Amino acid sequence: MSELHKIIVDTDTGGDDAAALILAVRSPSVELLGVTVAAGNVCLEQAAKNALSALEAAGSDVKVYTGATKPFSGEERETFSVYGSDGMGDAGIVNPKRTPEKEYAIDFILKTVKENPGQIEIFALGPATNVALAIQKDRETMKKVKRIWSMGTAGFGPGNATPVAEFNVYKDAEAYSVMLGLGVPVTVIGLDMDDEPTWVSEAEWHKMLGGQGLQPFIAKATGKLLQFKKGNGIDAVDLPDAVAMACLVWDDFVTETVKCYGSCITAKGETHGLVIFYKEGFTYDSMPKIGQANVSVVTKAKKDEFVSRLNEILAKG
Repeated sequence: MSELHKIIVDTDTGGDDAAALILAVRSPSVELLGVTVAAGNVCLEQAAKNALSALEAAGSDVKVYTGATKPFSGEERETFSVYGSDGMGDAGIVNPKRTPEKEYAIDFILKTVKENPGQIEIFALGPATNVALAIQKDRETMKKVKRIWSMGTAGFGPGNATPVAEFNVYKDAEAYSVMLGLGVPVTVIGLDMDDEPTWVSEAEWHKMLGGQGLQPFIAKATGKLLQFKKGNGIDAVDLPDAVAMACLVWDDFVTETVKCYGSCITAKGETHGLVIFYKEGFTYDSMPKIGQANVSVVTKAKKDEFVSRLNEILAKG
């Protein structure tokens, strides 16, 4: 029997977040307690609508809570959504019947952790703003979080917001730094885990578009992404948030992690948003002492199985 994960998903809901939410909803090893949203891929209101639409498509009535409208530091960093203006492919699939709860996302997170000390896992699919705000408001309660999962950083590879920084961290590096400094276990799934073996080819995307269950929903949600990728010479769609969620919901998916001390660069300049990973047990000539390991970085997984396993779940409707 797989371990039951009681999780809160924190998201800025674009097309890949939607796929990740569906994986969480459909997993027998996950009890999804709520979804909190922050601005990131799209504005807060749109992110909430997107989350509700994905949940409703999956037949879930899990509640959605709105949080941060701007980064932790208050400083906006210009980026653009590769998922279209609505974050879901501009395909007319965002028509939720429900609305977000009135309770503030940060209050929901803190209340849930207080009521379930040592049991709650937070899965941060977007910028870590809501997590950082919760830490700022009540650090002692947040220390009772069982684990934080993060789709963030470039891992040990290149970034996508800049050559060295991944979008989620770049969007709110200050929040990511606060999260890393909390002291609870953090599992990081970096952008380097979202490489070619996990990509949905254009041919496979077209099959999904005419496919079964929720396959057309995710295909439509990522249509603008496919256009963007093709414009950059890549005939495929990548789903980093869904790959990250697979690391939790499929207990056999991850095959290697590395313990590290993670340090996030918050200073302005070319390295803003870079997360440096100092490997535990490795001696660095210029710095014999580094901080205690605060993250486990996923470095290997059964990537070749990702697309087929995802499609099998989506096809069930």
